[in-house]
Amino acid sequence: MKTKDVNGVCIVDVEEDSISTASLKDLKNLFKERSNKKRIGLNLGDVKTLKHDFLDFLKDAASINKISLYNLTNDAYLMLFISKYDAYADIYLDEADFVTKKRPIIYRRLKLLKSA
Repeated sequence: MKTKDVNGVCIVDVEEDSISTASLKDLKNLFKERSNKKRIGLNLGDVKTLKHDFLDFLKDAASINKISLYNLTNDAYLMLFISKYDAYADIYLDEADFVTKKRPIIYRRLKLLKSA
């Protein structure tokens, strides 16, 4: 996991197939230290699966300040959507969109209504 500051935001490149317990602990500490000072974005391009511990971290972090995710694989993207944990993070397509805070991915949850 690599951390860098770019244009007033903190970028964390997660370079694992799945976020390990040690990396999750580092993320929690980083979020406590910097969430009030800078926006934090996680580059999840290499992450193929999201564990329940990470989803709990997203939920807990959202009570302080939303974390941003970008470069998600289709599987990770779908998992967040189905589990409805997408509400706890701002999701962007790539790093440029996150840094400029433009074009977030917004889900529209549609329901079919029966006519009476």
